[in-house]
This record gives sequence, C-alpha cells and structure tokens, in this order.
Amino acid sequence: MTHGASLAMTVEATHRSLEERVAAARAPSPGRPRDTPDAFLAATSRHLAAVEAVLVPRVRKQSPAGALLSVEYLEAARSLEQTLTLVKARLYGEAHAARLPWPRLWDVVQRQLSEHNRLEIRLVDDLIRYDEPEDLDGLAQRVFDAETRAPTRPHPHLPHTGRASPVARRLWAVADRFWDKAEGRVVPAPVRPVPHRHDSLLGQYLVGDPHFQEDARMVEPRHHRR
Repeated sequence: MTHGASLAMTVEATHRSLEERVAAARAPSPGRPRDTPDAFLAATSRHLAAVEAVLVPRVRKQSPAGALLSVEYLEAARSLEQTLTLVKARLYGEAHAARLPWPRLWDVVQRQLSEHNRLEIRLVDDLIRYDEPEDLDGLAQRVFDAETRAPTRPHPHLPHTGRASPVARRLWAVADRFWDKAEGRVVPAPVRPVPHRHDSLLGQYLVGDPHFQEDARMVEPRHHRR
C-alpha cells in the first residue's frame, strides 16, 4: 500500500457512509423517526470536527496552496453545519424551524455534503502530494481518534481555527454526550481507519514488519508524485 492510501481510502469510506446515512435519513422509520436523522447528524458533525482538528492544520503547513484551500474548505464545512443545525431544530420541533419543508432541507444538505466531500478530497490529495510519507501513514488513525472525542452535534458558531478551537470542541463534546444520553440519541461509531500495510517482502523487511504473506510481491510498484 502506497503512502497516503490508508488516509484516502478511510476518507472515501467515511464519505460513502455519510451519503448512505443521509439517504436513510430522508426516509426515517415511522416508529422511531429521529433515529436515522440523528445518526447522520452525529456522524457528520463528528467528522467535520475531526477534519478541522487534524487535516486542515496539516494542509496549511505542508501545501503551497494550503491557506487558500483551508479557507475554502472551512467555508463549506461551516455552511453544512449551519444547515445541520436547521435539521436538528426541525427534527426536535423548534418553532423557528417547524415550517421548513423536509424535502427542500434534505436537498440542501445533500448538495452541501457533496461540496464538502469534494473539498476534503482536495485536502487529502494535497497531503499525499506534499506531506512527509512517514507522517501520512498515521493521519487516518489520528482522524479516527479525533472523531471519537469530537462533538456529536453541529456547532457552526464555535471557533474553527486558532488556539480556542480545540478547547471549544472538547467542552462541547462533553456537553453533547450528556444530552445525547438524556435524549436517547443514536450515535454510530466512527468509520475505522484502513491500516497501512507494507505489502512487498522488501518493504516488510525494511520497516521491520516481516509478515511474509504468500501473495506479497518482492517489491512494491513505484508511484511517482504528481
């Protein structure tokens, strides 16, 4: 497996999971109508926070266009969070959102989610292109770890960057978990990272990880950076 492949595959798997969850949320169970929308809200909110905590600072540091790309991503993420806040309000019967039509609201969510995913893939592509290989291999696990500690509700007005951002995320994550339990919300587990494996026999030997799988190649194929 080439450097960065674990991150790319994990992010793509998370995107597929979120897309499946939003599709399920549009046709909730009559018996428990909040379960699938809540699961989508929790999974998406948690992933947005993890990307902001792990990938955005890394892209800013490593990519020549990192500052501009990060701003573009954060704008899309904040717009999605604002719409998720309306979904949450509509789901729990808050007066200011009660008249919002569900089909139109979900259409906006799907459009914004697609734009978010497109920009996150650009973050990952730039990291694979410019980041250090030894750092890339641990990023998927770092995103997963950040998701397990992230808020489970959208908070578009929290600081998304700067020193106050990690503190705010930690505080709201604790508060969210308290209310999740009180409200009986469905909070699914994050998508587990795809482990980075050194597939070739030579690669296994060089990194001190000699599993010697029967189907392993002698050397890995060479991949040139773009």
